[in-house]
Amino acid sequence: MQMSVEDVSRRILSKEMYKQDAMRLFQSLDKESQRQVLAIVRRAGGNPPVHDGKGAARPLAVLDQRHLTDEHRAWIAALAEKYERFVPKSKANALENAIHFVDQRRAFHPAKELKKLHFPITCTKAEGAYIHDVDGNRYIDISGGRGANLFGHRAPFLVDALKHSLDQGAPLAGCSDKIFRACSMFCEVTGHERALFTHSGTEAVIFAIRIARAATGRRSIVLFGDSHQGLPDTAADILQDFADQIIVLEYGDMASLDTIEQCAGEIATVLVEPVQSRHPYKKPVEFLKALRQLTIEKDIALIVDETITGFRVGPRGAQGLFGIQADMATYGKIPGGGLPSGAVAGVAKYMDLVDDGSWRFDDDSLPKSKRADMAGSHSQNSLEIAAILAVLEEIKKRCGDGIPSYDFQRDLEEKTSRLADVLNTFFGKERLPVFIDTFGSLFRFRFLDSDWSVTEALFFILLRMECVETTIQGNCFLTTAHTDEDIDAVIAGVKASLSTLKHSGFFREADEKPRLDATALPESTALAPPQPGNASPSNEMERLRALLAADLTLAEESGSVR
Repeated sequence: MQMSVEDVSRRILSKEMYKQDAMRLFQSLDKESQRQVLAIVRRAGGNPPVHDGKGAARPLAVLDQRHLTDEHRAWIAALAEKYERFVPKSKANALENAIHFVDQRRAFHPAKELKKLHFPITCTKAEGAYIHDVDGNRYIDISGGRGANLFGHRAPFLVDALKHSLDQGAPLAGCSDKIFRACSMFCEVTGHERALFTHSGTEAVIFAIRIARAATGRRSIVLFGDSHQGLPDTAADILQDFADQIIVLEYGDMASLDTIEQCAGEIATVLVEPVQSRHPYKKPVEFLKALRQLTIEKDIALIVDETITGFRVGPRGAQGLFGIQADMATYGKIPGGGLPSGAVAGVAKYMDLVDDGSWRFDDDSLPKSKRADMAGSHSQNSLEIAAILAVLEEIKKRCGDGIPSYDFQRDLEEKTSRLADVLNTFFGKERLPVFIDTFGSLFRFRFLDSDWSVTEALFFILLRMECVETTIQGNCFLTTAHTDEDIDAVIAGVKASLSTLKHSGFFREADEKPRLDATALPESTALAPPQPGNASPSNEMERLRALLAADLTLAEESGSVR
């Protein structure tokens, strides 16, 4: 039985399916139904107009270093002078302290013309939705503390908890009542059996991998391209022996499951970022469910990295939203409320390998010899634990028992969607090759067909000069401290920054045969590299987008799309 136009459109727009399924479903419709789906997708997607071969507008393209003219360079030089007058003390601090301060986050762009713009602001205060700098500027902070702040800066409940903990001292030996309560509540909120705390999400990933290897006796790790798990043992500069144990596959491609099945005997764990923080539009739910089933069948530990997604869309993160339960999950950022924090949580089968939770003091049982060693003097630091407990209590309080009385995560998601919808509509009308992807209260500016262009770099500088602070890495977050007025100010700042760049010549007409934009369908993979010897997944989506574009043109010419 063929699905209705409404059902097809809903499934495509709800992001419940991945690219191959979208292609098959769309092509199964008759011509008139395809035109109706196109109209719905276009209205809902907010995507820029597509060139129809008869002069209709199409998205502009960004500038990179190769396109810069003397006029562009003069404009950038003038901006650098204006920027220095805007944050003179911050620039002086950056120059003076670079001798001793090693800044691993130091911004850099290969274009030498932008060098003078690459220094961080010196912050003096952060409260609520705002941060202040040494030059007296107040910014609306949409960096969200790099994702760590769900409740804004200096949340009163967190300040009170930390003050109380400081008054009690900070012993690193022994255990406190707070850590027992924090672990119990962490498991209650996330749905896991046992939990241990770490210093960061990166460290949590390292420990989880170590546990999986100890449990299975295998060494290989499966990762997915374009995922980000901090800097664990999978970093680029590791020894070749370790690199040989890493299998990198395409996320969301069902063929990846075949590879896992073939190599199951050597795989200790599959590590997956359920919604890739660099590509929030990738949400292959059916793939994740199939992956979960396969790892159960092959006795492979499934680790879900919830460092970004954990607590952002609900207490149980992406796992709760998508209806899956990992063997272990890693957390960071949000639980500490801005303090260094992380956690590994999972089923006892795996977590017991750290302390052998199966043995007791009051019987004849003994610890098992099979262990996964952990270390870290501050993994049970009382300030960190106090912060985690306070954040968990606040989340539980705001969500209530069972059915939330006030679903604050949904409220945040709606605010984020409003911001994205308004700006994506603006981008389309102005032919700007920019799109905002969202997941919960995470949103990310995506410059289409761009890999850190000059235009993109200048955008973030101009946005800062509009008193909106973010990170050049692209991930942005709303918090409960952001008001509707703050969101309106962010929208105005983004519009002003991009309009300035457009009017100053930092967007150009696209080539005669441009790559199609990646906004036609939520599960686009236009930026994914082709796989040697196989049909490129991005090519398959290009076919779908081309089909959508061509049929939309026909529909418009026939007057069937309004």
